[in-house]
Amino acid sequence: MAHDGDEGLSPGGWLPDRISIGVLTRAFPPDLVDEVIEVTGTRERRRRLLPARLMVYFVLALWLFRGRNCGYGQVMIKLADGLYHRRRGEDLLAGDLDPGGWVDAGGGRRWRQPNISSLSRGRGKLGADPLRMLFEHVAGPVGADGAPGVSCCGLRVISMDGSTADVPDSDENDAFFGRPSNASRDGAFPQVRWVAAAESGTGALTGAAFGPYTCGEQTQALDLLACFGPGMLILADRNFLSWSLARDVLATGAHILWRASASFTLRPLRVLPGGTWLAELRPPRKGDGPPVTVRVIEYTVHTTAEGDGGESSSEVFCLVTDLLDVEDYPALDLACAYPERWGCETVIGHHKTDMGEGQPVLRSKDPEGVAQEMWALFAVYQASAGLPGPAWTPWASPRTGSASRTPCKPRPARSRLFPLTSWISRSRRSC
Repeated sequence: MAHDGDEGLSPGGWLPDRISIGVLTRAFPPDLVDEVIEVTGTRERRRRLLPARLMVYFVLALWLFRGRNCGYGQVMIKLADGLYHRRRGEDLLAGDLDPGGWVDAGGGRRWRQPNISSLSRGRGKLGADPLRMLFEHVAGPVGADGAPGVSCCGLRVISMDGSTADVPDSDENDAFFGRPSNASRDGAFPQVRWVAAAESGTGALTGAAFGPYTCGEQTQALDLLACFGPGMLILADRNFLSWSLARDVLATGAHILWRASASFTLRPLRVLPGGTWLAELRPPRKGDGPPVTVRVIEYTVHTTAEGDGGESSSEVFCLVTDLLDVEDYPALDLACAYPERWGCETVIGHHKTDMGEGQPVLRSKDPEGVAQEMWALFAVYQASAGLPGPAWTPWASPRTGSASRTPCKPRPARSRLFPLTSWISRSRRSC
């Protein structure tokens, strides 16, 4: 619903400064938006139809309203409709209805709904910096200590994952972002590649980064180092495991629990109680630095179907962690924590389906506009992540009884984790 001017804003102020949406103003109050505008130097020099504050809320709202009937004009109507038509009604009752659509906006000025070209120019003048600063202001873990799914073995669980998004097929986007291709042809659209770190149990983003399609996830993950720190356990899939990235993440004080692919060489140094074993992540060259000692946990998941009692076994999972103490960090607890990484994939799926209504193509035809949209996406997701809803429910870990969060759905089978107590050949280990 359009803001009516009564929540945190003076009802007698300049009309464009009072336009917003409740969920956005709770996360990004007008005072914060104004401060960001001042810091980034994007404040307009004189009062216009589209002041910088209004444009910030407009860019954020582009991710709230998606679909075929949500172009620039329709989104602005959703933002300003209540205030604007209330003023139009007052003018009608006073017998002073302007045929051009202008209304009294306060301070002796008049205002009307801007056209699409004005909104496009307003986005260009605003740039991406204000949206990035807004996201960085609200990014961070929000789960309370001990909350369901937030921690494992006393460490706050953070999941890291990446994805891509199509951007409009323009020469500028193609030159900057690049596109996927194979031996026969190029992809239909250029793509922006992005990575995000999300808190398990809440889905709140702690950091995000993006860049050209040709920039790999491991490279972009370096931009997430600032959001990692002591007391955190970072989960990641097999695309992230490398000596250099593990070294950099561990240097922040955080711990890692990453999956290894079948092609990643891990030679056992010593078998530990319980069937786990020590190995080393070695640098590409000896002069790059010392190896990183890790603990390797290999296991399968045995699932018993309800009803017929049939049992099936999963592929072999291989996890690598710097948590070497088998007493303080039991292998079963860590193996049960790893599925929490799928919470970050839920964040990605939310972007590609829910917030985008099945339309992953961004609107912007230039890289600066794409950057503005991406920071707005992360900011809006973070603002909406704390809203109550029925999508999540706690469940108990089979080992510790501690709760974690998974999507609500029927559970037709029961699963058990089986550590592998003997050496498993690389040919059996799953990719």
